[in-house]
Amino acid sequence: MIRFTVLALCAAACGRSRGVQDQDLPGLVVEARKPEAPIDVARAARDPAELGRALARPYRVVLAALGPHTVGVNSAITVTEGDKPVSELSDHAQIDNGTADAYHAIYTNSADYGRETTFLDGTLYLRPRYQRWHARDPETPDEPVELRDRYFEAIAATWDLLAPGSELTDRGALEVGGRAGRKIEVTHAADPRDPAAEPVAQRKWREARTVDAVTGEVVLDAERGVPLAVKLAGTVGFTRDGRRFAMKVSLDSAISGIGTAAMIQPPPEGEVVATPERRREVDDRDYLLQGIAPPLRRNPDGTAIPPTPRLDNGELLRPGDTPAPAKPGAAPAKPGAAPAKPGATPATPATGDKPAAGARPGARASDPAGAGKPLPSRSGDKSDPRDATRGGVNGPASPGQRGRESPLSIEPARRANPQDGAKP
Repeated sequence: MIRFTVLALCAAACGRSRGVQDQDLPGLVVEARKPEAPIDVARAARDPAELGRALARPYRVVLAALGPHTVGVNSAITVTEGDKPVSELSDHAQIDNGTADAYHAIYTNSADYGRETTFLDGTLYLRPRYQRWHARDPETPDEPVELRDRYFEAIAATWDLLAPGSELTDRGALEVGGRAGRKIEVTHAADPRDPAAEPVAQRKWREARTVDAVTGEVVLDAERGVPLAVKLAGTVGFTRDGRRFAMKVSLDSAISGIGTAAMIQPPPEGEVVATPERRREVDDRDYLLQGIAPPLRRNPDGTAIPPTPRLDNGELLRPGDTPAPAKPGAAPAKPGAAPAKPGATPATPATGDKPAAGARPGARASDPAGAGKPLPSRSGDKSDPRDATRGGVNGPASPGQRGRESPLSIEPARRANPQDGAKP
């Protein structure tokens, strides 16, 4: 009896509970985020770990500290085995920030790859190098910010590679673009530190690397601790498959036009192609279960959000369209019946049926004679842009997507592929 009573109470409690979102349970389902401590510029001028923390922060922090500006990042890497060159790559990234959250960013490299991003008035414009633009809405609210952050990641990647062998010297105040900064000289340490452990198998070679040379200088904003200028160069030795290699790296980054917003323009209309959109899981569910189950997506006041696109009498109904009146004499839909799918083709004619005279190949059975329309292109066609808008060839400019393992692998360069945005 007691057991039955406990189960009944638990069932009643679960039935009344409407649940709590994961983000509202910090420390339980989602790890609680602790506020990041501000950068200690005086300490960063002598402690490589604190300087590394300043350089590793995402670009959104730099933008919030300085306001609109333009930043350029150039890097180059050469790998040699003895006197024999193995691989070489140089690249350039630039971010122009406009008013509000508008920006334009571009990345190119010597392997003839690249990508370009423009965000303006809530629309993302993306394109691989030498290709046309694809316009779409961001998939998540943070997607435009995350894409922009990745154009700036070469600074953190280069410092991470050279940091174990670096030594810092405070060179005092230096003004950059009208802002007071602290200049920090970077030299090779007499007693280099051991590299940190690498959890990823592909980066295990870094644990045994040696930093044979380091030079450079970094200017941090005196008030906010963000990098105003970075110049680094160094040589890293490592072994792979019993062979010894030397990797020479260099990076030069500078910020200009602080406080001046760039004029961000959308791409020319003739260079923008239609982009197929893939609805997210909840949208797919609400769309497919129209008339069968209530929508999951809700407004803040608890009212249901109608699926998009909606169906009305089996016809596709987009936002702003007026539902068509029911046809006279049409039988009402059966309760619980699944709606017809938009764009569904009529039944295939029975075996032995002949097409109407004069009908063109590819015409559907319901089309008038001679009015057949070509079928839509499939995802494998050359013009299909899905890969260009889902992080494939148009993925963000992270070091691992620049044709190398971050910051560069020693594997032979791949042959340029036009589908990856390479120049034909």
